[in-house]
Amino acid sequence: MTFVALLHAVNLGARRKVPMADLRALLTGLGLREVRTYIQSGNAVFSADPQPDLRGRLEAALEAQFGFPVPVTLRTAHEWQEAATGCPAHLRSEAVVVAFLRDPPAPEHVEALRARDVTPERWEIVGQTLYQTVPDGVRTMKLSAAVIERVLGVGVTVRNERTVGAIAALLDT
Repeated sequence: MTFVALLHAVNLGARRKVPMADLRALLTGLGLREVRTYIQSGNAVFSADPQPDLRGRLEAALEAQFGFPVPVTLRTAHEWQEAATGCPAHLRSEAVVVAFLRDPPAPEHVEALRARDVTPERWEIVGQTLYQTVPDGVRTMKLSAAVIERVLGVGVTVRNERTVGAIAALLDT
């Protein structure tokens, strides 16, 4: 089975460095196969037999190797392809970022997020994926990853459309 692992908040500054060569070596050392990474923001594709708590195993190994906690969002190749093609049509007329939720949010938390005014941004959750327009660019987003995480009560990591598409292409190779 093929998986995509998204590491949260790595390689954004001087701290929390996870070199992709080291990540590939770590994942290979865990017995994962066909390990590939995409750019420096902590995106890995690999094959593995289905196993209980793969995410927890990855997080423990990352913390042991790099010395700080690294939350991981995990998707199967099928789930990734669905996310890559699942942006609702009414959002596609603008630039979109994709927020991958670690876990399903509670309905009342989704309603609390809906109550926030983030105009001119628009968003929609499909499963465990939040698609968000960014008409004024990502640097000025009102609905930031931190806000999403705080209001929904679940971990989140965000990727742009180009990265989502490039990882989808890696899955086809």
